[in-house]
Amino acid sequence: MAVDEAILESAGRGDSLPTLRLYAWEPACLSLGYAQPVSDVDMERLHARGWDLVRRPTGGRAVLHVDELTYSVSGPLGELRLAGTVLESYNRLAAALTEALRLLGLPVQVQEHVKPTGRTTNPVCFELPSTYESTGGGKKLVGSAQARGREGVLQHGSLPLTGDLGRVLQALV
Repeated sequence: MAVDEAILESAGRGDSLPTLRLYAWEPACLSLGYAQPVSDVDMERLHARGWDLVRRPTGGRAVLHVDELTYSVSGPLGELRLAGTVLESYNRLAAALTEALRLLGLPVQVQEHVKPTGRTTNPVCFELPSTYESTGGGKKLVGSAQARGREGVLQHGSLPLTGDLGRVLQALV
């Protein structure tokens, strides 16, 4: 996450181009959105599994980074693909991610205008899709969150590849 913040600062200064970064985690790591309380985490169980903990500068809920691909998009506020409101740029990035998944042969669509279900306290990212997220068969396929600052725009996302998404519950209260 620190690398993503450094890339964002560099792009914001005009020292680098907007950047798409793809990466995986070793060891496994639980990440929390910037506003998610650490009290959602059972630290004893987290450490017993050998998992690390990190806070994302972007929002969203808990993601267990294992058996998945993480992406980040960083760029200055003036970058056309990141311009507009958070929802507008989020929508453009979601459309690009969805098209990439379609090109890989996955039956995927963009979830439009999700209505809140009243379950706003759920600490797990992949439990429910949000507006403009990629879904397949009614399930969330890519979890994403965006942050904006003076430096520019940073969006993180996670695409689970294999494994049990429910494992994240092993470290949450």
